[in-house]
Amino acid sequence: MNLTEIEEEVNKRFHAGVRKWMEEENAKRDTSYFHVTSLVYKCKRKVWYESQYYDLVNKVDDASLSRMWIGTKLHETPISEMHEFPVWFQFEGASVGGRIDEIMEIDGKKFIIDKKFVSYIPKEANEHYMEQVTFYAALYYLQKGVFVDGIGIHYYKPTASYDDEGGKERTFIKLLTQEEILKFTDYIKDMVGDISNHIKNHTLPDPYQSWYCKYCPYRLSCAVDSKEFIEPKGA
Repeated sequence: MNLTEIEEEVNKRFHAGVRKWMEEENAKRDTSYFHVTSLVYKCKRKVWYESQYYDLVNKVDDASLSRMWIGTKLHETPISEMHEFPVWFQFEGASVGGRIDEIMEIDGKKFIIDKKFVSYIPKEANEHYMEQVTFYAALYYLQKGVFVDGIGIHYYKPTASYDDEGGKERTFIKLLTQEEILKFTDYIKDMVGDISNHIKNHTLPDPYQSWYCKYCPYRLSCAVDSKEFIEPKGA
């Protein structure tokens, strides 16, 4: 082999190793409950498909897979005593769960912090990410009966130098009222109950059309303008 071929072989083995890691992570995923990270997209149909056909849509390209791997390593790094805290709630025979990156107390207040690997540091927190962490706050209340005082997103850009505009990392904090958290608990109960009924009755929930539709792994199976069930390819 010449040097170019050896370099290509190293790249090939790296991506094979990352793909093996992804396969092992997928094998660990428990599909017996709804994941809070899926509920945040507000699409009951996506959660329905994910609960029934999760294994069929985890074929991603090497570049995306590498980003997922880096992001996972960031999540695994603890920055509080309550790191990767599992949250769980059962409602009407169905369960919803997730894992909170960090729960920390600062200046007498309790915060839920989510860490995000990004390609650039934003000037303000992404609304979708903030909603995701609010879901965690609601689920934490349902499980523990405790209201947190606020939530936060810690953005980290590993490819940046400290001289780059925007910096290498940034944290955004938002205070939450109890009313805001309770609103999300009601939303979780509504989604979980409705999706569970559809699964029991073998019917397809209505879709929720949003910016995410073009990225959704079930977009080829989901007829967003009808209630027709389309079985994912390979099922």
